Amino acid sequence: MRAVLAIGPTLALFAILLLWSLFRLARFGMPGARDTWELLGQLLGNRALLAFLFLTAGANVSFSALAGYINPRDYVQDVIAARQFLKHAALYPGDAPQMGIVELSAPIRGRSVLEKLPVVRGDLNTLTEPPIPGMGHPPVLGIALAAPVFFLGLRGSFLFVLFLSVVLLYVTERAILRELFPRLPFVEMCVLLGLVFAWYPVDATLRSGQDSIILFALITAGWLMLRRNKPWIAGGAIGLAACLHAFPALLVLYFAFRSRRAFVSAIATIAALSLAAAELTVGQTFREWLSVAVENSRRFVPKAGNLSLAGLITSFSRGMSWGEHVNIIAPAVLLIVAGALVLFLWRWNRRDPRAVRLDVEYSVFVVAMLQASPLSWGRYLPIVLLPLAVLIRNWRLRRPAWAVSALLTALVFMSFSDSTSVAVSNWIASKWGFVIGWLVMEMPSFSIMALLPWLASAELTDLPLVPQNSPVSKQPSQAHFKPAT
Repeated sequence: MRAVLAIGPTLALFAILLLWSLFRLARFGMPGARDTWELLGQLLGNRALLAFLFLTAGANVSFSALAGYINPRDYVQDVIAARQFLKHAALYPGDAPQMGIVELSAPIRGRSVLEKLPVVRGDLNTLTEPPIPGMGHPPVLGIALAAPVFFLGLRGSFLFVLFLSVVLLYVTERAILRELFPRLPFVEMCVLLGLVFAWYPVDATLRSGQDSIILFALITAGWLMLRRNKPWIAGGAIGLAACLHAFPALLVLYFAFRSRRAFVSAIATIAALSLAAAELTVGQTFREWLSVAVENSRRFVPKAGNLSLAGLITSFSRGMSWGEHVNIIAPAVLLIVAGALVLFLWRWNRRDPRAVRLDVEYSVFVVAMLQASPLSWGRYLPIVLLPLAVLIRNWRLRRPAWAVSALLTALVFMSFSDSTSVAVSNWIASKWGFVIGWLVMEMPSFSIMALLPWLASAELTDLPLVPQNSPVSKQPSQAHFKPAT
């Protein structure tokens, strides 16, 4: 059963649709490829597929809740920070692994029943393994978890975070679909929601108790509020996201060029929350956090499964027995990406009233921040659901012949688990050499990178999305957006 859940129904469906689209392209050429858009629409309206996806998505979420409840893994580090905050002690103690073992040894309700289930027996056997040595999340996250941890404990607070993530994922996805696809039938919307909840990166996020879905909700809220000319709220949402995890701060750069009010709001939110955290915690908290973050970068940037540009470069460097120099590569990548984004905005620094330009620019920054961050794992991928929705909206209106096959290929690679990608790449490397194996292992990262030119090309075409007399020309995607200066 665990193997079936690891493969994922969404991955299986994407793989089947990819083969089907390639067959139509080979047999009927470009006209057949364009017709694939209509056939996909018919498939999304299939009620049998809807039932299948909701059953498998429910099974995945239930398994994630059960396995995470038994052994929350990386979530233990955030709980340690919360408990340290409640004791007014250092949030990043040196003996965190030992403290994590103590946390995991707490009694589990219903353990006698759980031991009889082969699906989660492995999670029970790993409770004595220490978590990672250091947690690199900003102090604000540990402080935010203090109340749930105080009242609910380790496993109760994990279930609280999981429930919050499920609710936010549903609400956020519904908001995106209503904003970008207002005429989407209810059944198709439900099928898309089922695809999202049955997607492996979502399952991995829920299983590990991480904040990726919460960040996704805040990042989407920033886009939605900016689209509706509420820049102060947009900046506050991104400022909060940047205080929970560092990489959303790259969106502040976008605000600096496109919305001064959102920029001021984001900076003010970051400053206020950081000052509050410094005041409420012991001295040197932020210095300790920076030290732990640097150490984690040195340890985990070259690790297989890191989807960032720095991870891609250092993993190749390690395989070729070259010096990695993570402390040089990671900042260099961040500066290069930031410079490229500035050039992108400067090239298109026009006061275009169409909201579609905001959608594309914002989505480019969202994808770029995952690539610029030194560490970017598969559980961060729910954040790209907004850029994917923007890309599909643009392609659905223009219907390029190659789009379906290209997008499905990217989604297939993004849907593999880290362990599966590493195992397959190691086997290929043993047969055909390191370079071929490395290319296979890094295909999820290359797939994320492909979103950047695809999104930018929608910006560069500068063609009307639909004929002016078309009924869909009145969609919110064509709404006017007034930059907040």
